Amino acid sequence: MFRYKFETVSVAAGLAIIAFNVIYIGSFFPILVPIFNLAGGLIAVGPPAWLFYSRFRMSKQIEEHFINFIRDLTEAINSGMTLPMALSYISSKDYKVLSPYVKRMSSQVDWGVPFKVALTKFSDSIQAASVKRAISTILETYRVGGKVGETLSEVTKSLVVIDKIRKERATSVHSQIITSYIIFFIFIFILVVLHAFLIPSVTNQSSGLSISASISGAGNSIPPEELSQIFVYFLVLQGFFAGLATGKMAEGSIVAGFKHSILLMAIGYSIFSIATQLPLPLAPAEFPL
Repeated sequence: MFRYKFETVSVAAGLAIIAFNVIYIGSFFPILVPIFNLAGGLIAVGPPAWLFYSRFRMSKQIEEHFINFIRDLTEAINSGMTLPMALSYISSKDYKVLSPYVKRMSSQVDWGVPFKVALTKFSDSIQAASVKRAISTILETYRVGGKVGETLSEVTKSLVVIDKIRKERATSVHSQIITSYIIFFIFIFILVVLHAFLIPSVTNQSSGLSISASISGAGNSIPPEELSQIFVYFLVLQGFFAGLATGKMAEGSIVAGFKHSILLMAIGYSIFSIATQLPLPLAPAEFPL
C-alpha cells in the first residue's frame, strides 16, 4: 500500500470532491454538478493512470535500448575483450533510461561481483518481460559454459524481430484506433438524441407519468432524471472499456489503454452534459447528472 501512496491519495481526493459535489453542490448549484463530477473523476483516475502508464512506457523504452546494449556488448566481446572489459567499455555509451542500470552492473563486475550475480540483479531491477527472457537465456548459456558471444548475437536477432513485429502491429491498427473513436462519438450522438427526443416523446409530461408507466401502465416508474443518469453510466462504461481495448490493440497492453479510457470518458461525459443542458424544444426539464 505504501508503494502506491500517491495513487491512493489521488483517488481519495477525487472521490471526496465527487461526494462533496453530490451532497452540497447539487443542492445549491445544479448547473455546476457536471463540472465538479468531471474534475473529481479526473483527479481520482488521471494521476494514477498516468503513473502506471509512465512505468509501462519506461519498460518499453528499456526494451528498445536493451537491443543496442546487447549489440554493443556482442561486438565488444567478439573483438577480443573479456566480459568485464566489454561492460566497462560500453558503460560509457548513452542508452537513455537504461544507462543507470548498465553503469551499476559494470561497477558491480569491476568490484568483483560475479557476472551471473550482477546480471541477475540487473534483471530483477527491470520490469520488462522481453529483457528478462533475454537475460535468462544469457545466464543459462553462461552457466553451462557456452559461447556467450554467439548467444548474445542470437538474442539480439530475436529482440530485433520482436521489436519489428511490435512496430508493424502499431502501424497496422492505426486505422482501427480511429474507427474506435468514431464509433464512440456515434454512441454519444445516439444517447444525446435519445435523451433529447425519445424521453419527451414517450413521457406524458402533463400527467407526470414516466417512461415505464407510459409503456407498461404499472405503478412503478423510472423518472426521466434517472434515465439521464443511466445514459451517463453507459457513456462512462463504454468509454472505459473501449479505451482499454484500443490500448490493447495499439500497444499490446491494457495499461496502455488507460490514457484512451480517460480521454474517452472525459469527452463523452463533457459532451453529454453540455448537450443535455442546451435549450432544445423537445427536451425535458434538466436534472443534475
